[in-house]
Amino acid sequence: MGSTGDLSDEWLTGVLRDAFSPLAADDGWPLAAVAVAGERTGTWASSASVTSGFHIGSVTKTFTALLLATMAASGQVGLEDPVSRYLPAASGSPTRLVDLATHTSGYPRVPRNLKARMVLRLRDPYSRVRDGDVDRALRRLSRDRQAPPRPFEYSNFGYGVLARALAAAGGKPFGALLHQEVLAPLDLGEVTSETDPDPGGRRLFGRDGSGAEIEHWRNPALAGAGSLFSSIQGMHRYLVVNLAPSTTPLRQALELAHEPRLPAGPGMQVALGWLVRDTDAGPVHWHNGGTAGFGSFIGFDLPRRAGVAVLMSRRHDNDLDEAAMRALSELRAGDAGPEGGRYGG
Repeated sequence: MGSTGDLSDEWLTGVLRDAFSPLAADDGWPLAAVAVAGERTGTWASSASVTSGFHIGSVTKTFTALLLATMAASGQVGLEDPVSRYLPAASGSPTRLVDLATHTSGYPRVPRNLKARMVLRLRDPYSRVRDGDVDRALRRLSRDRQAPPRPFEYSNFGYGVLARALAAAGGKPFGALLHQEVLAPLDLGEVTSETDPDPGGRRLFGRDGSGAEIEHWRNPALAGAGSLFSSIQGMHRYLVVNLAPSTTPLRQALELAHEPRLPAGPGMQVALGWLVRDTDAGPVHWHNGGTAGFGSFIGFDLPRRAGVAVLMSRRHDNDLDEAAMRALSELRAGDAGPEGGRYGG
């Protein structure tokens, strides 16, 4: 089983190898990881390359939230705007765009009528959900007039609704709007929507528990919850722009998205899209993702300008998150090896 370190900093690549090789080595699972520490970058990949495309699952939500922040910063929408301003099915509801982005809308993870559709095709459940199903669920949930924010409750449905509201506000499909407002300005060409072409055939298949290849999940009606693909090169660029917003044309939006807003459980807050974990060494912004055949994680320490991302063709589990957090902890400790200094530059 070969491995690569195409953007190789020796120390950082070693941190990634130590963290992730046990996960990849068991059965040859395709995996790619990147670490950023100051100006230094390292990658490590196994049974994949730095340009292989992975389904990033719910890490998509951080891009959807950044689209909201970008449109808010430019005055196209307001964070406090009611969802009903853009989606008639939410008529009468006090739920705001910011409530959707912070999982405080009171919406369930997946409404009952959508679950009834999803069980009809368990190997690709979201592909069964149609626009009309979303509208029916939204009308029913909008009968609840309790003022937000509600207690934190993670909601795939809420992020799907958020993407639909932003698309209505921007007058374009979600994927096209995301590309126009976020991906193109940030030079994130390696991040693509599930409906985009894959001319080089770089997208990998997901893997089930036995290692067999399985089809990609599709999510046409709730695209903002989990429809994006990326290579680890794309995640590297995404780490860089998050760690150095001032170097980008979307500084205000990135900083708006990073701002912790509400509690999300013990030792945790929620920003726009990002979860923010309190640690002894300071806060860590992070998110993970999982579909039937893929797992993903991205996390970073803003003051230390250190971050880790990992993509894997294997169903997400806690081992992936724990390995990524251990790698990030090593970067945060600042032992940058023989170059000395916090990160050697």
